[in-house]
Amino acid sequence: MPALVWLVILLSLILSPGSKLPDTSRLPGIDKVAHFSLFAGLLFLFLRASNHPIFGISRKKITTNYLVLGIFFAILVEVLQQMVPNRAFDLLDIAANLIGSAAGTICFYILYKKKSKLV
Repeated sequence: MPALVWLVILLSLILSPGSKLPDTSRLPGIDKVAHFSLFAGLLFLFLRASNHPIFGISRKKITTNYLVLGIFFAILVEVLQQMVPNRAFDLLDIAANLIGSAAGTICFYILYKKKSKLV
């Protein structure tokens, strides 16, 4: 459930018209930090939600599938932003999304290997 809530939050922020978002001009790069954080959280939470074998599917296959979906989704939301008022397609946002997806996956596996209660 937390993964789906995070997905809704991510979509509502990324696909909101630019006029509805706070002015971040005094904080250069903060939008990249936001993209990174949103996608890191998304992948982490989805991997956490599937922290057990599903129908005999290996953890490696589940992770690969989530990463592929994360890549597709990272690009898709940027393409969709072109249709939102006061928003634009940005390759650096895609990069932040992709790096965040990888970071969320890496964080999950570090905590998983340490048998943390967070996963």
